[in-house]
Amino acid sequence: MLAMAIACGRGEDAPVDSTIDAHDSSTTATVDPPDSTTIASAVEALGRFLDASREGSTTRSSLGELTTCDSGDETPVAGPMLATYELLPATTRADTVVGRAVVTTVAEQDLDRRHPGYYIARLRVRSDTLEWDVLPAATGGWVVCNGLAFGLTAPDSLTEWRPDGASASRARAVADSIVAAAESLRAATRP
Repeated sequence: MLAMAIACGRGEDAPVDSTIDAHDSSTTATVDPPDSTTIASAVEALGRFLDASREGSTTRSSLGELTTCDSGDETPVAGPMLATYELLPATTRADTVVGRAVVTTVAEQDLDRRHPGYYIARLRVRSDTLEWDVLPAATGGWVVCNGLAFGLTAPDSLTEWRPDGASASRARAVADSIVAAAESLRAATRP
């Protein structure tokens, strides 16, 4: 009840309920923050999520088990097309690991506001630092929630690509070239 009062807030005219305001600190639940091994495991799960999020990934079918959060909405969400990522150090909040990564995306897709049921996609390269909540799953392991999802969901037949000459296959080729360049750079800088 106390959590609902805090989450929902009170209006100025709300009556004060002394049973809600009374708080016995001996019954406060404490959550131990994840240890370094647990954090590393959660970050590894985020890496698997990002690997699976790449168009054409051989692990794409694992996205369902990596993102099973209680949102109540099972509709796939369109997001940008992921090319590559670099994981950053994670932080924690209660039992949640907040995973971060610098991602490079190559295309985005939006509903066409003038033609319902159709989409507009743009080929472009963009890098950004993003974060996701990585939560312990009820079945063990981790699920990735509350962050950007990746992947273009509409077929090319319903999509107008910009600029002229752009397409999903061209965007994928750009993503593949960015991945190849990143892998080449990593290989060149390894001792």
